[in-house]
Amino acid sequence: MANTSPEQNVLAIFVEAILYGLYLATLLHCLRWMLYENEGWKIKRRISIQWTMLISTVAIFVFSFVNVILHLKSTIESINPKPVTPSTPKVDWEAIVICATTNVSALIADFILIYRCWVVYGRSRRVIILPIILWFGGLVCAILQGYWQIVQTEVVIHAWEPASMKVGLGTLLTPFWGSTVALNLYTTSMIVYRIWTAAHKNTGTDSLREFKSIIRVVIESGVLYLAIIIAHFVVWFTPNAFAIVMVSNINLPIIGTAFNLILIRTSKRRADRLNKSPDLESDMQFNAARPVGSMKLTIEQTMYRSTTDSTVTI
Repeated sequence: MANTSPEQNVLAIFVEAILYGLYLATLLHCLRWMLYENEGWKIKRRISIQWTMLISTVAIFVFSFVNVILHLKSTIESINPKPVTPSTPKVDWEAIVICATTNVSALIADFILIYRCWVVYGRSRRVIILPIILWFGGLVCAILQGYWQIVQTEVVIHAWEPASMKVGLGTLLTPFWGSTVALNLYTTSMIVYRIWTAAHKNTGTDSLREFKSIIRVVIESGVLYLAIIIAHFVVWFTPNAFAIVMVSNINLPIIGTAFNLILIRTSKRRADRLNKSPDLESDMQFNAARPVGSMKLTIEQTMYRSTTDSTVTI
């Protein structure tokens, strides 16, 4: 952990608390769209629930809650530090859990993004080879980081000492967030390209507006997520301890917010479209990437699908 003053830690936790409140607001809104139908004041539970997305959303919430509680605890301890005694644990388990919850949340969000890319390209394995390699690379870095933090005690400190972990370049955090940035740039670009290609083949049709709306949702949510993970990657190259702490604290609330926003916006747009034309068929025909067959577009909650005679879903 970076060496910062108690005043800087209080400021960091204050900013994190504000962003975490925003994240909780998007979480409640997201769960509402995932669990209940849009029927005004009438509460009706959805018959079909996307359990993969629901479990991922709840998991990110649990990790973020643990993360913010531990940040608050460490901030209080920095104000009133406890004296070091022989019985004081050599392993900082709180720091390990804080890093683990952030890394696992990022891995969950990246996995869902890979899944969306895989589905929108008709479950093509070739498209997701690179992001899968990057994802497993990030997973290995996360595991090594946890092990590194555990074994870094006075017994082995001289045998295995991280490079500038207190301030500056994080030995394993840098490649972890670097792989996450590369993964997101690749998968988001591929998804947008796929939808953009289909949109150009349907110029002048009603479905073109839907395609542009999907692209806008993907780009705006993706930019928010990319902004924080790029900042987290870049900050490890700086000698500023306060910058490292600040970006590390706000990282997870922003990841969760970006994850929720794409679900909220696609679900709301689908509900608005159905309310405007309840008597019309909700699926719109457009040409698929393949020259033969057709494709349907449906604005749903979770994923994209792009195969002949199939449904494209967000």
